[in-house]
Amino acid sequence: MFYFFCTRKPNFSNIKKIDYNDYWVNRKFEINKKLKEREEIILKWVPQGAKVIDLGCGNSLLPTKLKEKGCDITVADISPIVLAGYEKYGLEGKVINLEDIEAVKNIKKFDYIILSEVLEHTKNPEEIIEVLKSHADYLIITIPNSAFYRYRLHLFWSGRFFTQWVYHPSEHLRYWSHLDFLDWLSALNLKVVECRSSNGLTIGPIKLFNLFKNLFGHQICYLIKT
Repeated sequence: MFYFFCTRKPNFSNIKKIDYNDYWVNRKFEINKKLKEREEIILKWVPQGAKVIDLGCGNSLLPTKLKEKGCDITVADISPIVLAGYEKYGLEGKVINLEDIEAVKNIKKFDYIILSEVLEHTKNPEEIIEVLKSHADYLIITIPNSAFYRYRLHLFWSGRFFTQWVYHPSEHLRYWSHLDFLDWLSALNLKVVECRSSNGLTIGPIKLFNLFKNLFGHQICYLIKT
């Protein structure tokens, strides 16, 4: 009875091994028509002319907007279907499986590396970040906050773990609260320059999601100096 308020009920009816090409075929891949809130934040953080790679770009409109801003932008994803979608925008694409650490080591040096809603999909995020931090001046990472108040209520009232996946439960392998993620970054010797919740609970003009990120922030963005 609380699903409508708290979060989505998981649908386990089509469980099979996840394949990100099938994932995008099922979702009828196309580039988004507008920026998400977190992408608007990232677009402001990246300066004009910066050399950028968006790792795990998915169907984000952000790479095209960064190109319009004058950035030297490369897109990368595990799925060739994704990269084919960016060809009409004249964006260079690379097929990269972030869990293949040798492939990660071959990434060139960039001013900014973007990992937007990506790390939670990987089984070795610590290893990935340890490699990537020597390949960029800044990392921009966004994650879903697993301590978001709606997820807490969902678990409390329904007894079901919250659903952060669309196609298959193993889309998300790691879960962080905002506080956990700050500690995690500190353990990796990374400095957070700026941190903003992109969305969450708002009451009238008051954006509680930026006042109390760990409780009321839904998706959180981190600008990190390597």
